[in-house]
Amino acid sequence: MDENGEYDGYDVAVVKAIDEKLTEYTFTFEGADFPTTLSNLESGKVEMAAYEYEVNAERQEKFVYGDVGYVVWDTYIVSDPDAGAVYESFDDLAGKKVYATTATNQAAMAETYLEENPGAFELVYGEYNNEQIVQAITSGAVDASLAPKYQVDNWNKSFSENLAIGSEPVHNSDAYLLFNKETDQAFIDAVNTALEELKADGTIKELSEEYLDGDYVPE
Repeated sequence: MDENGEYDGYDVAVVKAIDEKLTEYTFTFEGADFPTTLSNLESGKVEMAAYEYEVNAERQEKFVYGDVGYVVWDTYIVSDPDAGAVYESFDDLAGKKVYATTATNQAAMAETYLEENPGAFELVYGEYNNEQIVQAITSGAVDASLAPKYQVDNWNKSFSENLAIGSEPVHNSDAYLLFNKETDQAFIDAVNTALEELKADGTIKELSEEYLDGDYVPE
């Protein structure tokens, strides 16, 4: 929320820009946390969700992905080098505690690794809350978490921290809009076209620089 009590943030700004282009449609915003947003989308309470969703098999079965990525979501292992180490891979996390948010792609990839390597590290589940995640890492409650570079950059700036990431991502992905499977295809096509045009004219780059403090728009 902004100072006027209205929904704000990168995802909201992207959807508002799409809304401005699609004058034949009226957009209404419904706010919710990460897991609830997915539940609302699956139940049909909302037709489209913008929460920087990466592609995974479970979501592909339940939803329709947009065609246009609007933020790079390469996932890195995040840690506090002053309190521990910098981790390059899941293998480096042996015996460690790792913060994960329920229903996120980061949780899913960590869970998949643990299925293949039982007991390698401990997943500590928590809310999708920036302050809570940073505090968990810097306090030593956990040894690491998983996040894209832009998010770590923002954490360091917002909370005056020195969190670090590995030299390479453990997973490469962009983030996309999600649609309910019953959503009208004409609307989905219109949103895809509008978002592609907004990327081409530099609008999405401007929003990324405004809200994410850098150009994190996929090519």
